[in-house]
Amino acid sequence: MEEKVSIEQATAEGFLRIYNKETGGTFTIVRVADSPDVECRDEQGNLLNLEITLTEDRPGDIAAALGRSDQRSPEALREHLQLVREGKAHPLDRTSTLSGNVAAAMEARIRAKLQKRYGANTALVIRDTTGVDWDWDFEIPDIQKNLADIKNPFDKGVWILNRSKDRLFQVL
Repeated sequence: MEEKVSIEQATAEGFLRIYNKETGGTFTIVRVADSPDVECRDEQGNLLNLEITLTEDRPGDIAAALGRSDQRSPEALREHLQLVREGKAHPLDRTSTLSGNVAAAMEARIRAKLQKRYGANTALVIRDTTGVDWDWDFEIPDIQKNLADIKNPFDKGVWILNRSKDRLFQVL
């Protein structure tokens, strides 16, 4: 649980640094909780709740990044290459493309979160944990179109915080 809290706090700090700069806000973290994940307040006492989630290109990528899986290890990649040589795997099975599996994974993560209700003054922050700092501006219009059939319960928006935590993209 401590690791989850650390990830959520680091994500919230990165989000607030950019969000406050872009909006002129003064929000700071008050507490890291469970649902929503982070409670923030500004100097006037206004509330901003953050529900935080991570995305990954392929299932298991986060576990691999945290050292809980060897699926991205050099050994696993060598095994994959051997399967490719034997015609038992496709060379692109281990690659990621923004307009392919990466955007699809992001959309699925957002769609799942849009099904839940976290209350007023809440933003959804998705931390992009993929191996590349993608420019989400290219994919956001398609994601918005694909999610247009679902009511957005996040009255403070749906945001993507990039891998290096220096860019913020508003999705909804």
